[in-house]
Amino acid sequence: MDLNDSKLIMLLKSLDKSEFEKLQNYVFSPFFNNSEPVSTLFKILEKKYPDFENLDKDALYRKIYPGDTFRDKRIRDLFSRSIKLAEDFLAQIEFMKRSALIKKYTMHQLAEKNLEKHFVNKSKEAELQLSKEKIVSTEYFFNKYSLFKEKRSYLEILKALGKSSVISGDITKEIDLFVIYSIYKILKYGLTLLTHEKVFRHKYDFKMLNEILAYIKKYPLYNYPVIMILYYIIVLNREEGNDKIYFEVKKLFDDNLEFLEEDDQRVILVVLFNYTKTQSIKGNSMFKKENYRILKDSIEKGLYPMDGKFFATSSYITVVGTGLQEKDLEWTENFMEKYKEKLHPDQKENAYTYSKSILNYRRGNYGEALKGLSRVSIDDFYYQLRVKNHELKIYYEMGDYESTARIIDTFRHFLSTTKYIPDYVRVRFVSYVNFLGRIVNVQLGGDKGNLIEIEKEIARTDQEKIENKTWLLEQIHKIKK
Repeated sequence: MDLNDSKLIMLLKSLDKSEFEKLQNYVFSPFFNNSEPVSTLFKILEKKYPDFENLDKDALYRKIYPGDTFRDKRIRDLFSRSIKLAEDFLAQIEFMKRSALIKKYTMHQLAEKNLEKHFVNKSKEAELQLSKEKIVSTEYFFNKYSLFKEKRSYLEILKALGKSSVISGDITKEIDLFVIYSIYKILKYGLTLLTHEKVFRHKYDFKMLNEILAYIKKYPLYNYPVIMILYYIIVLNREEGNDKIYFEVKKLFDDNLEFLEEDDQRVILVVLFNYTKTQSIKGNSMFKKENYRILKDSIEKGLYPMDGKFFATSSYITVVGTGLQEKDLEWTENFMEKYKEKLHPDQKENAYTYSKSILNYRRGNYGEALKGLSRVSIDDFYYQLRVKNHELKIYYEMGDYESTARIIDTFRHFLSTTKYIPDYVRVRFVSYVNFLGRIVNVQLGGDKGNLIEIEKEIARTDQEKIENKTWLLEQIHKIKK
């Protein structure tokens, strides 16, 4: 048994100094621990914190059990009891954060002891605290339901005893609170599945969600705007092109932002961003402006997508790409520099190098842009797509059509042989390289009369089925001038 690899030591190493000191107080409290060997072990470990170096099993045993012959099982049992105590301490920390839950359990005990005055005062205290809650969350709805349930249950006891009480209770209200809590929870699950469907391209069959959506459609819960926001967001994702719902949820979101959990704010902004992006790709100029406004707004409010505790790398690149497309170069460069340090350390340099190279491309610094692209790691096929895409643009705009033609050939091979590219992405890029290849043939001496037909075909192609549609049309217009 290597003590440094034991679950106990690993847990203790994860605690900061303040947490470790609180754990010591917890262990030495006779209410939580009455084992002298456990207390002795923690006194020894206190001196070893935070690195716990030179822990020797035999030496520990002699200090904890002086004069006793070493028994490995005994030290193992001691560590098992100690890890349980440390884990109970972590649970206690979490429990102490739940002040409404503490009050609920206190009320339950007061009711058990039939302390009516104490119960009434504690219930008022709990209700007052809940009324001051700003964030409307799953916990908020559950606490509202469970506190009312505790009151209503005690009222039944008082009635049975023939006592009067200032407490009022109605089981129908209790049921309503439970239903609202359940609806909110189901919608939260629906929002989670919505996110998973987008990321993993997997469709979920969540029948209860469908029932809840149908119920809210028939009986809108306008008294609960946070619930209506979740409802509209899920419907918006299902009913693509429903602009009326978009503006309804956008207004509700703006008016009630402060009451939403931060994670919900992030997810909702992502859905709104994706919706406006889809609409702008279809050629709706109003949604193009709306899309960029949402993106900047989410960044400036600190509500950008997270990957664990880091800024999601794909979202960082999306922000850069969108900002540059909007020709907002100064804002984009400031964003790149400010948020670079919020990326995962293993992904930071690659994302920044790629972003810097496309910034140079937008500024016409083609040589610097190509140098930057050559340093980008392309282990991820999305990076391969991005790098090849910009290499094509740069060589074409430099007038090096032979190099452009060579890159098109390798790009076609890459698109046809790489299995992990989603079909909808493959279709967009295949259209792009095929059209660009035909334009390059004209530049290499082909019939310029072909440009008319190429232009018509590009214009007829749905925006979502071709990458860089606007850029391709711009190149044709330049040739025709």
